[in-house]
Amino acid sequence: MTVDLGEGAHAVLARPCRGTVVAVYRRAAYLRLDGETGSHIVALVDASLAAGPLHVRCAVLPPLRAGQPVAGDGTRLAGGHWALRVDGPVWRGALPAAESLVGDPPRPVDVDPEVEDLVRAGRLEELAARVGGRGPGLTPSGDDQLAGVLVVARLVGGPAAGPRLDAIAAGVATTEIARAFLAWAARGQCIAPVHDWLAAVAPGRPEELAAAQRSLVAVGASSGAHLAAGLALAVSQLPRTTSQIARAGPEPLLRQSAGRSPG
Repeated sequence: MTVDLGEGAHAVLARPCRGTVVAVYRRAAYLRLDGETGSHIVALVDASLAAGPLHVRCAVLPPLRAGQPVAGDGTRLAGGHWALRVDGPVWRGALPAAESLVGDPPRPVDVDPEVEDLVRAGRLEELAARVGGRGPGLTPSGDDQLAGVLVVARLVGGPAAGPRLDAIAAGVATTEIARAFLAWAARGQCIAPVHDWLAAVAPGRPEELAAAQRSLVAVGASSGAHLAAGLALAVSQLPRTTSQIARAGPEPLLRQSAGRSPG
């Protein structure tokens, strides 16, 4: 039985597809599925894990093994001796108004000062090259931090920022699974605790933000902490206008600085 499907998983599984189980863990398994729009990563996860754009949350995970072939017909996904209905409710993370993202939220892990400088300058391509694929974990810690920045950048920049952020996510030298999650972060979608954090960062809600931070930091061994650090970094340092996020390179910062008098 399926509890819910993320928007990205639903987009793949709502049509006929075929693929392979690429990795299996205690509470999650990752599938590479080939469908009408190419190859995609989808995660079958235990219902105890958070909703996410690529997640298919299951009341009970089916018996899965790496290398197992799977196939879907738009309603069911099957592999070997199991079948799972995949036409359940579709989940999409809610996003607050961009103007609510203000202040300097706490960061649960330290951030390299040079990384902070890149975010402040809006030099997100250089940020991705510096942190992408770096660090331990199924999704490397650098990717988690970058994902937090990309979610906020898309929220602040809106649709105009989409092409730039999509290209940044696609160009990261990292694992196939991590890149799939980065692609959705560039669209403003991540796991549910990230969206709870974004909703709580509005002014005057310190207790809600503290609770949301605790929930996010508890995700994975370190993924949640690095996601939270990237979110907080972007909220406090990222350039704040749509045009600044949509444009590539350091030009936004140079134009912003040109209008200021020295001193």
